[in-house]
Amino acid sequence: MDVKSLIEDLQASLTCSICLGFFTDPVTAKCGHSFCKACLSYCTVRAQETLACPECRADINYGSDLVSNRCLQQLSIITKMLRPHLLQTLVGRSICEKHGEKEKLFCEEDHKILCDSCSLAPEHKNHQVLPLEKVVAKGKEKLLETLNILKKKQEHLQKKQLSVLRTWAKSRKHGLNFKRLLMYEYETMHKFLQDEKILQLQELNQQFRDNLMKFERSKVKLSQEIQNLQQMLLEVEKHLKGTPSEILQDMKGILEKSEKLLVQEPKVVSEAWTTFPITGLREMLMTFYRDITLDPLTAHTHLILSEDLRSVKYTSIPQDLPNNKERFVYSLTVLGAQTFTSGRHYWEVDIGEKTEWEVGICEESIIRNRKHSPFPQDIRILAGCKYQNNFFLWNSEKGCRSSPPIHKVGIFLDYERGHVAFYNAIDRSLLYSFLNKAFQRPMRPYFSPCLPDEESIPGSLIICPRSTQQIPEKEGKFCLELRDSSGILVY
Repeated sequence: MDVKSLIEDLQASLTCSICLGFFTDPVTAKCGHSFCKACLSYCTVRAQETLACPECRADINYGSDLVSNRCLQQLSIITKMLRPHLLQTLVGRSICEKHGEKEKLFCEEDHKILCDSCSLAPEHKNHQVLPLEKVVAKGKEKLLETLNILKKKQEHLQKKQLSVLRTWAKSRKHGLNFKRLLMYEYETMHKFLQDEKILQLQELNQQFRDNLMKFERSKVKLSQEIQNLQQMLLEVEKHLKGTPSEILQDMKGILEKSEKLLVQEPKVVSEAWTTFPITGLREMLMTFYRDITLDPLTAHTHLILSEDLRSVKYTSIPQDLPNNKERFVYSLTVLGAQTFTSGRHYWEVDIGEKTEWEVGICEESIIRNRKHSPFPQDIRILAGCKYQNNFFLWNSEKGCRSSPPIHKVGIFLDYERGHVAFYNAIDRSLLYSFLNKAFQRPMRPYFSPCLPDEESIPGSLIICPRSTQQIPEKEGKFCLELRDSSGILVY
């Protein structure tokens, strides 16, 4: 027996033979047949207390022969609920719970499955109702089309995933290779800089020895000339004490010797130092470059600032400016607008052909109305000056040395280390570096074009903006080529 027949037999077993519906409050007689209690009650009205069984015609006493059957009641309720779903599973279509008919139509507007009776209802009167098989077939076509698209998309994504995995593996390989080569390049650079340092120190030591030897020879020569001069003085003094005839007798020779000594002019010995460019110095410093501007509230009345506050020059005619407490009264000075309390900072000043100047940093609290020079602890500056056709560099630690004229100065400040250094921004060499000394207060950039004299060349101090700082390729710029094991260029 198939499943459908079993379901029909189960329904027949749970159907009242009187009302032909599922049992409602069923009772069972002595003969074993069951009926709805209400249906038997209808029969007893006509047959009084005793009635014949509708199935087997056995006598049934309505008052004593009937037993309520709760199990049969529960089975009827469950079967009544499950039957439409069981039939739907068997035939592939649902059964309308309202009409008990197969649902074989589909309403397009309400998107609902209907039976024939439902399709005739007023709410579906003007709706487009189509056979369910046709709608299902059309839906299957769309689903199959979507399925194919999804499969193609899946294949596309799987190819992408495979490509990403291959690229990841290649990138990982190249990354590790790049790391190895980069470490090697830095080790090579460290070795190169170490070798450069050793060579430059050797050359500096040699220049130091040559200068000492030159001064030693000059000292010996001057000592000999002084000794000769002293002997000549003794001889002249002794000759003056002689008789008139003795004085006149050797006077010509003594005068000739004296004249020779007097015309001899000792050669002034000067120290000779060459510059030592440091490879990659300016490139490193440029990573800390700051755009510095001038603070007009601090400028001395004899100083003229440009409109962009990046240039300052001296004027003999004082300007009519407010007498504020920030302004310098005696010193031809102007401060930068920036204040430093931490970090590393670098800026450059274009000096051009000017031969009198001062640049550096100072404490923000520097006294502005002081007539004499600031205290050394207040400032750390480098100054250039021309004297008797020679150019000298002077620093606030009272150091002074001869130097070729400087045309562009770089200033580097490391606040945490208390470090200040000055560089020749053109040939990338160190000009002067202050010993590290911790800063106690905020610091500001310091500029002074100085009071020009007859020997000096006038001009402006110009702060170079970041946008103009182009590093030439020849100034220590390095190019790193990365190649794999087969020699193919990868970077």
